[in-house]
Formats: sequence, structure tokens, C-alpha cells
Amino acid sequence: MFAWRCPIKRSFRPLNFFAHSHLIPALLAGIALLSLANPSVGDTEIPPQESLLSAPKDFKAKYEATLAGINIKATSQLNTLDNGRRELRFTAKSWVANIEESSQFEWNKQGQLIPLHYEYHRTGFGRDRHAILSFDWAGFKVTNNVQNKPWQMDVPAGALDKLSAQLQLRQDLVNARPLSTYQIADGGKLKTYSYIILGEEILETPLGKLNTVKIRREKNNHGKRSTTLWLAKDWDYLLVKLHRQEKDGKQYEINLASGAVAKVAVHGLEKPEQTPDI
Repeated sequence: MFAWRCPIKRSFRPLNFFAHSHLIPALLAGIALLSLANPSVGDTEIPPQESLLSAPKDFKAKYEATLAGINIKATSQLNTLDNGRRELRFTAKSWVANIEESSQFEWNKQGQLIPLHYEYHRTGFGRDRHAILSFDWAGFKVTNNVQNKPWQMDVPAGALDKLSAQLQLRQDLVNARPLSTYQIADGGKLKTYSYIILGEEILETPLGKLNTVKIRREKNNHGKRSTTLWLAKDWDYLLVKLHRQEKDGKQYEINLASGAVAKVAVHGLEKPEQTPDI
């Protein structure tokens, strides 16, 4: 077992589940080694070894959770569009509310995700919320349009939206790279988070036993609130499980129900005769 600290800027909001839907997509969430300055946006000259960095594989994952007695089903999916862009989508549904979240981006040779357009839509009981972010990398700005009230903010090279940040984390782990200090444009701010990698663990899941990396998010709250994630090492660090403990002691858990990476169904260390429908 091992543990080390890594400052990470990302957007992983506290539960309730809908408040941090991007988590799965946390979701998305993976973590790790040493701090590294963010790479520049664009295809500048890079060392030969970086030209071999792999891009994210298309995937689809379904999750289940019960929060405050409410059953929630969620889906996280990465697709390649006809124009060559990639699109990460997340949806969560319950009888209380629905969330739809998406991020379109490009992937450069430096192994850096370049967000272009992000949307968040929450509907149901209570107040609906709609947010759209459009990135202008020529001017290093992002236009935030929240509840039809647009404004601009400056963003540094390497900044991400809160959904795609999870994918950048995962892919840095896939490529065995030291992780950058991730900067996330969210709500007109750039947010900072820190994590500890607690070690590796073989996790019992409905899909069988999975090799995972166990990670805990740290906050300056004297341990009163914690978030722990388990990411599948053999499946491009797909989120398998998330456990959340709130300040009041309430606990929540989100679990992988089924999934596929590059059209290969996720299964345990011993492949079953039949794999679940995804």
C-alpha cells in the first residue's frame, strides 16, 4: 500500500448525487503522482515519447445509487463524432430530477484535452439550472452563460471544464504520466482540489473482482467530509465506486452496474460466461 499527495484542480462538487454529477463522469475522476506544469494548448514541438501518448478510448458505463431513499440511475459515455471531435456525456435520472451534462473537446499530441463547449442542464422539482460554457483558445477566455446571464473570464492554457477534467485525470493515469495541476472553469472560478492515493485494492463488484486504485479527496475541513473513489486499473481507470461521507455523518455510495471500454464489456478478473447488457 502506498500514499502520496498531489494538488489537483478539478471540479468535483459535494453530494447530493446531482450536485456532483460530473464525478462519475468524476467523475471521473483518477489521481496521482507528482505535480507537473500544465502543457500548452496546441500541437507544438514535443518529445518523441509524448507523441506516443494514447488518446481516450470510447466507453459507456452505467451506475446506480440510492441517496436519501431516492433511486438514481446514471450513464457516462464517451463517443467520437463525425467531425473528429470527442464528446463526453453524462445523464442522471430519478423521480426527483434529471441531469444532462456534455463536453465537446479535442485531444492533442501532448496528451492534453482541449475543451471547446460544455453544457449542464438540471430539470425537475425545485429550481431548474442551465449553464453553457464556450472556450475561446485564441483569446484564452471562456464565455459562461448561466441562467441566460453571460459573462467572460480569462482561462490559462490547459484549463478544463468540470466534466472533461475527470477524463484528463484518467488518461494521465493510463499514460503513466505525472498529473498536472488541473484548473477547472466552473461558476466563474478556477477551483483547486487535493487527493491522496491510498493504494491498490481488489474490489468485489457485481461484475466480479476488479483491480482498482483507491483515492481519497482531501479538504480543509478537519476530516469532517470525505470522498473516496475506486478506479479500475484494467479498464482505463473507469470509475467503479464512489463513497461520500458528509459533515453530518450521512454516507452515500455510487456503484458501477455495467460498462464497456472500446466495445469490450467490463468484467472481473475471471471473465463470466455472460456479460451484462450495457
